[in-house]
Amino acid sequence: MNDMTDGDMPLAIDADGHLIEPNELADNYFPKHLRERAPRYMQNEEGKNRFHFDGTFHPPFPNLVSIRKPMEASNRIRVLDNEGIQTTVLFPSLGLLMAYLPDDEIAVAGMRAYNDWVADYCQPYPDRLKAVGMLVLHDVDAAVAEAERAVVEKGHVAVAIRPNPWAGRNLDDPAYERLYATVEELGVPLIVHESTGCPQTLGGDRYGISNGAAYTFNHIISHSMEQMFAAMSLICGGVLERYPRLKVGFFEAGCSWVPYWLGRMDGHFEHRSMRKQMPGITMKPSEYFMRQCVVTCDPDDHTIPLAIEGIGADKILFASDYPHFDSGAGPVREFLGHDGISRADQIKIMRDNALSFFDLQLPALEVAAE
Repeated sequence: MNDMTDGDMPLAIDADGHLIEPNELADNYFPKHLRERAPRYMQNEEGKNRFHFDGTFHPPFPNLVSIRKPMEASNRIRVLDNEGIQTTVLFPSLGLLMAYLPDDEIAVAGMRAYNDWVADYCQPYPDRLKAVGMLVLHDVDAAVAEAERAVVEKGHVAVAIRPNPWAGRNLDDPAYERLYATVEELGVPLIVHESTGCPQTLGGDRYGISNGAAYTFNHIISHSMEQMFAAMSLICGGVLERYPRLKVGFFEAGCSWVPYWLGRMDGHFEHRSMRKQMPGITMKPSEYFMRQCVVTCDPDDHTIPLAIEGIGADKILFASDYPHFDSGAGPVREFLGHDGISRADQIKIMRDNALSFFDLQLPALEVAAE
């Protein structure tokens, strides 16, 4: 492999790839007394791949959708080579599901088990596969301790939470202050990463996640709208004011919602009456975002140029979402095929921004002889 894709573009850094966790996670990494109850990868009655816990299949996909099979790390490297990607930053699939399970013991044990398993998964390819530590918010003390363990002991390059409320708490709830202080001190990014399946998803009262016939509608709602809510909570709720060195990424919701949402929050901040209900901030919401936040883009999103115009290319990271069902082959080619993005901005989005945001120190790859 050399360090250039076709057309002399540098190899990409995939800021948001995923893993489909195998049953090895339940069998070898959960505490022994929980292994029989641990969530597992299996087929439903229609032969569709799902995760299963406590008699229920997750996520509640319609039978038109099936989860892909788990992949060995060596095969993932082959995928990266074929796609022109140097390094992928890996997030869970089952691990995101555990963040909304109603069983606190399983969720907390699953958080630790996943972070151990993914460290072992990435270990043979430390420059190609980078892990993000998954946190669940059922027990804040446990989440704080796990953030420290995941970064310091396991070497994970960031920690992730879901944006959905837990126990009635939004992300600006005072209960999470210790977590934000810890992540800021650790010096790694906090990634807010949405998925589907959570019963508390914004709009779920109208297009509930338990209704497979309305899954498409719930999927449209869940990612972008939950990230809007999360951004509002962290920015307007004063979290980024209190933790000015905390880097935050809003992942897997596209990027063109951001200029609109920043403008809307700024408008409310600039209204002299409404501003009084944001006592915890001293700057416009957009200024906090520009100081501390980034967002990922979907390779097939033709509105990326609008986001560049609104927030600048420096704030956008390339992400494949592979191997989730709605990710496609050739994400680098697809991204490079968009009109209206300069070469300089392509390189920032596809590589440089992720290197900076995650503070990745990667060796230069050997360049093929001409």
